[in-house]
Amino acid sequence: MAVKVTLLNLFLSASLITALLFSSVLLAEAKSTGHGLSTEIIHRASKKSPFFNAASPNSLRMELIPDRLTGVYLINFSVGTPPKFQQVVVDTGSHINWIQCQPCVDCYKQDIPIFYPVNSSTFKPVSCQSPKCFQNNCQGSQCVYFATYVSSSYSFGDVATDTFTFYSANGEELSFPAIVFGCAHRSKSTPVTPMMSGLIGLGASPASLMSQIINPAFGQKFSYCFVPFSLLGFPSKLTFGDNAWGPGSFFTPLIVKPSDVFYFLTLLGISVGEKKLELIVNSSTIFQEGNIVIDSGTTYTSLPTPFYNQLETVVREAVEVEPWSDNSQSGTSLSLCYKDLDGNDIPPLTLHFIGADVPLSKDNIMPPMPNSDGLCCLAFLPTENQPFFGNVAQSNFLVGYDLDKMIVSFKATDCTKMA
Repeated sequence: MAVKVTLLNLFLSASLITALLFSSVLLAEAKSTGHGLSTEIIHRASKKSPFFNAASPNSLRMELIPDRLTGVYLINFSVGTPPKFQQVVVDTGSHINWIQCQPCVDCYKQDIPIFYPVNSSTFKPVSCQSPKCFQNNCQGSQCVYFATYVSSSYSFGDVATDTFTFYSANGEELSFPAIVFGCAHRSKSTPVTPMMSGLIGLGASPASLMSQIINPAFGQKFSYCFVPFSLLGFPSKLTFGDNAWGPGSFFTPLIVKPSDVFYFLTLLGISVGEKKLELIVNSSTIFQEGNIVIDSGTTYTSLPTPFYNQLETVVREAVEVEPWSDNSQSGTSLSLCYKDLDGNDIPPLTLHFIGADVPLSKDNIMPPMPNSDGLCCLAFLPTENQPFFGNVAQSNFLVGYDLDKMIVSFKATDCTKMA
């Protein structure tokens, strides 16, 4: 999420991780099926988003520019007992859960009332001696956290535990007691969370939400299904549970690296029609394990510059139409765009991961740019930095994370019809 966290010790020692995971085994109090619960997540460019401005529908177009758009998806849930409504950003590239709390000494304006921890019977501060003090930062005996973001934004406050409750579209509930989170008493409005209560991190660290959930019914599993750009009027879905697999699923190893909050996959290459391009790291190694981040907060897929250049060249050759010369209309830095392109002119692309060949749809490859009057662009970018597998390429796939078996699955799905 283009976030840098200032901390003394982000990742705990092995013994402390064990203590964190097993000193508070979380059994979900579910008013739902034994397979988990699906809840709606909303793209910030959707008409259902509080960021949407009906008087200026183009205002969000420029926010679709990579490298990494923060705060792409929003989720509603509740904290505390009795439960108090929250609207936050949800992100697989973040590892800290936090919301603004009263007394809020120096906080940004949010759309809903700020959480009062004293009114929750299940709220408990985390002490400095607790293994749940994930940054090992203290003020007196109170464990505290400090997260910094781009543009000098930050979030600072106490570390605590409370019950998090999620809701399905038909009113079912799934509650997780004693979730460790940051209770922010000072925060500067961030590019991640303007108007939002805070953030839920699904990333690869002991402090993230998914690392804390241990449920005998469905283990540590979650999935999401993103609707494509052209259908943002429909909500996307985030599911806690094991209903992400089924016939037609592709599986590939999930890799977590030490001292990193991201989830990694291993990309071997990309096929354009019958032409396969291999991702070569150097002259002696065809691929490097864990070479691309899979991420919900990145819009477009970025590739090492030499490999991207090969891909763009082959796609140009495959599309028998002249590219559009004025790409400024796309509102992005995507370099290969076409005007009023027939879907049949878009060549098939397949991503080759270890153990999984994932064929992309036309909306994954060249989606129509929002509010651009018929312009579609190749949804890939060159990068000199860490490559990211973005959410456009993941749309209309049910993407499942099994943190017990450390695998990711992809199943082609009409995400507008997810229950």
